[in-house]
Amino acid sequence: MRKPRILILNCYSDNHRGARGNPWIMPQSIAPAVLAGMLDPAQVDIRLACEFRNGPFEDLRELQWADLLVLTGLNPAFDRMKQVTAYARAVNPGIVVAMGGPLARMLPNLSRRYFDYVCSGDVEQITSVVDAVFGPGHAADMPIPRHDLLPGNRIIGYAETSRNCNFRCSFCAMTAEDQQFMAYDLDDVRRQIEALGYRQCVMFLDQNFFAGPRAHFKARMALLKGLFEQRKFGGWAALVTADFFKGADNVSLARESGCIGVFSGVESFSRAQVTALNKKQNLVLPQEETIRSCLEAGLIFHYGLIFDLVDQTIDDLLAEIEFIVANPRITLPSFLSFTIPMLGTPLFGRRLREGLLLPNVKLRDMDGRSLVCYPVDAIENAIAFAARMDKGMISKRKLAAHAWRFFCCYRATLSRWGLLSGLGNAWTMSHPRFGSNGRDGIRPGREGCRSYLASSEPLGSLYRPRIRIPERYRGHFEPLYVTDPDGELHDDLIGDAASLLPPTGKGEAATVPTYNAIDIS
Repeated sequence: MRKPRILILNCYSDNHRGARGNPWIMPQSIAPAVLAGMLDPAQVDIRLACEFRNGPFEDLRELQWADLLVLTGLNPAFDRMKQVTAYARAVNPGIVVAMGGPLARMLPNLSRRYFDYVCSGDVEQITSVVDAVFGPGHAADMPIPRHDLLPGNRIIGYAETSRNCNFRCSFCAMTAEDQQFMAYDLDDVRRQIEALGYRQCVMFLDQNFFAGPRAHFKARMALLKGLFEQRKFGGWAALVTADFFKGADNVSLARESGCIGVFSGVESFSRAQVTALNKKQNLVLPQEETIRSCLEAGLIFHYGLIFDLVDQTIDDLLAEIEFIVANPRITLPSFLSFTIPMLGTPLFGRRLREGLLLPNVKLRDMDGRSLVCYPVDAIENAIAFAARMDKGMISKRKLAAHAWRFFCCYRATLSRWGLLSGLGNAWTMSHPRFGSNGRDGIRPGREGCRSYLASSEPLGSLYRPRIRIPERYRGHFEPLYVTDPDGELHDDLIGDAASLLPPTGKGEAATVPTYNAIDIS
């Protein structure tokens, strides 16, 4: 008998509302490789695909080849999972389809309408699904991500030392999932890194690299230092929370072990807004001081800004941008986004209860670049602000000046790669359309022209079937609506309301302060 054929696909609805991948954007997803690593390669034939990297998956031969299709992806990918399932069943009626990820936990009842297996557990659940479909005996003796099934890359490799997060920010998908933080065994971390082969940089994809007991963190630093000295990699980077910088020796330990930079969720330089987002860890030290101290210690510091037009005025946000670009001792943001009230988060529950969600909001539009809530400013001004985010918030002259002054400040401190990485943010801010947050088809009169308003945003070409689809699967190409015409929870989501609406107060700040002037301290 031939081995079961399994196709694992990371689904992604491209932010550009077109059809192209993002092979140069970091980080890339390793979810398919991690899922594949749970299975014994001697017992199954596995192929991997990633829409984030390579664009829409349209290889019908691969769908005909597979016995089991496993779909994963982030929140906005739910529609895309339905579409791929329709293609698969159209060309391969006997195929079994399983899906997992955040939406399997948030929308378990709705998901069962479209998929044979809905995996609301962790990645290990794939073994029980495969055994249920093909019989027992498919689990790997020692799980290890199947990087050998991914495109080769000698520059960046990805690994994990933990899963989940110990903080409960009000807007974060981790808060919605409410899973316990779990650190991996150090031997497992070593195996992951050695399985990568030499990479110029290993990027750890932990939600919070610094979480857990401090003794474990120090042991992890000792492990990485040993591997770095053995030339297993050229350096490493990770996502850390702001409490990482509270301990004076943490940055030193990281640098000695080969760290070249970190990403941290600054989100806002306003203490009022940070408090409103329940990011208590960001109140430990002033944000500007944290960034500056990291750069002066020789580590590049990346972060994103999220704008909340419900609590913040446009003038406040413009003042914050001006503050950043005038300060050469901090990096420019790596990306700009609107705050997304993701399904199941305290922020979503609060916005729904307060009637702040716009009517006819689609899950497709919860992408950080569309207005999904009523803003405090006039709606036409908010739309103009969103359009400006796509065109560039900061003049190229100011960006060039910041880049030069930043280079002069840190050319003796940062490594060549650190400087190049930090200066790259000036290019990202200058040309946002070329990054992961840009859009295509934005010229007036062209299909895909953006409105920046969730209730009127175009869906894009992915919602038109590329082949003839049986009538019973046509509904797979309809978008999932979050709100109805009155701004209330859409009927399709009522059956999962218990998952979508956490108890009042969970993951929320005690109060939701607002402000009229930027408060940077």
